[in-house]
Amino acid sequence: MAKIERVENQLKKELNNLIAHELKDPRINSIISVTRVQTAKELKFARVFISVFGNNDSKEVLDVLNSASSFLRSKLFKTLKIREVPELHFQLDDSIEYSFKIESILKEIKPKE
Repeated sequence: MAKIERVENQLKKELNNLIAHELKDPRINSIISVTRVQTAKELKFARVFISVFGNNDSKEVLDVLNSASSFLRSKLFKTLKIREVPELHFQLDDSIEYSFKIESILKEIKPKE
């Protein structure tokens, strides 16, 4: 496994943990899952893809996470064994919603038995 892949996997694991247990924001009352992390080759920037399950508006969750990115970076710096923690940019991962949509279309197409 390449160094970048190891860093991305570790970032994903730690961010899931931090968002679930350390991030205390009253505007978030949903389950947030980090689905994947993509870092630039020089590890300066990281795109963090999230899925939101629950009552919150996804746009509001993105705003909260992007505003908390410096807090999350400082926590990551303490737990990870890397020289520099990349700048975090959160984005919605719509692949789960897309897969549900495809599944419902396939169910409609399938002849009823």
